Amino acid sequence: MLYDIGFLIFSIIYLPALIFKGKLHREFPERFGRYDPAKERMLLSGRDRIWIQAVSVGEVAVCRSLIPLLKEKFPAYDIVVSTITKAGNDLAKKLFSKDAVIIYFPLDFGFTVRRAVKYIKPSLYIMIETEIWPNLLKELSANSIPSVMINGRISDRSIGKYRLAKPFLKNVLSKISAFCMQDAIDAERVISLGAPPDRVKVTGNMKFDLIAPANIGAPDAVRRSLGINEEDLLLVAGSTHEGEEEVLIEAFKELVIDFPKLRLLIAPRHIDRVSGIEKAISRSGLGSARVSGLNESRITNDERRIMILDTIGHLNEAYSVATAVFVGGSLVRHGGQNPLEPAVLGRAMLFGPHMFNFKYITKALLKEGAALQVADKEDLVKNLKMIFREPLKRSSLGGNAKRVIEENRGATKKNLEKISEILR
Repeated sequence: MLYDIGFLIFSIIYLPALIFKGKLHREFPERFGRYDPAKERMLLSGRDRIWIQAVSVGEVAVCRSLIPLLKEKFPAYDIVVSTITKAGNDLAKKLFSKDAVIIYFPLDFGFTVRRAVKYIKPSLYIMIETEIWPNLLKELSANSIPSVMINGRISDRSIGKYRLAKPFLKNVLSKISAFCMQDAIDAERVISLGAPPDRVKVTGNMKFDLIAPANIGAPDAVRRSLGINEEDLLLVAGSTHEGEEEVLIEAFKELVIDFPKLRLLIAPRHIDRVSGIEKAISRSGLGSARVSGLNESRITNDERRIMILDTIGHLNEAYSVATAVFVGGSLVRHGGQNPLEPAVLGRAMLFGPHMFNFKYITKALLKEGAALQVADKEDLVKNLKMIFREPLKRSSLGGNAKRVIEENRGATKKNLEKISEILR
């Protein structure tokens, strides 16, 4: 009851905020379990069905290794993928529109989740990472539908908040059939919150199972699309957050003195920040161009020196031709973004001091000489100068990164074994 009241209050605040930010889209009714006629027919024409909940872009990316294995192992099952963010939904459509029905996750009210479960009729519900929605789990349990958490993790940031709700969480967690956690610390934490110990298993991090995306073009084609030459140096700052772009711009201004062929591509984590980044670049006395408009004749060569990625699903293409990659969310206290996407492509990689969202991955990369960690702008400039000047160092960092990926693969198959056990 208290949860329902709290969630109602949150929603009353949440919906006007979406309207104010212009984020209400035409598929938003799906968050209330209401689908357009075509999608409704697909959902109601159901065979056995597996429902995968992937909040946003990172979780959807994990599905790249999971969904092909599910299709191979369970060809009789249809797949539904739900997301919460529009960016995640757009990426899911791009990657899986032929293999799954893509919907928005219902708001966690009793009436909305009942409606969604009625349409989807899942044989199994899979939540990626820590997707604990009490009313949905209650509805699934009431209908004897098993649920499994895969790639589960309890971050340093969230464990304290979860502990405050431990008496309530224990009952919610008892409704989950299995917990496949990333590492021993995550397993210990979820058990401490009330998960039945006999249902908890360490299976590893599925993000190590990411493969280099097949739809990346040839390097020459990607460079042409970005207007860069083979001899140019390209620094790609991926999934940046507020407060990082200014640091990167100032670093670029120093670096370009020694490396006049250097280009910078900034890919913000949230695309709605593009115009703010343009203003920050302008305030620094430099010009910039959006990647989507690079072919426009009005764009000058000076503006092409700093590019802003303003489209979804193209960051890996930029990574594939990068001389060096900076992993965003790490110079500010966000906790870092996923460093494995540049790693799987064998790029020389740097990140800041705040990588607590990826502790195990960060430790593995640093231990094997597969990445460099920097403290601030001065440290970033110093290490980038070394990377740009030393091709052998670049090659070593990239090669070591690919090796770390290979040595840690296998979590997806372990999770598939647990899924198979539950479906049987």
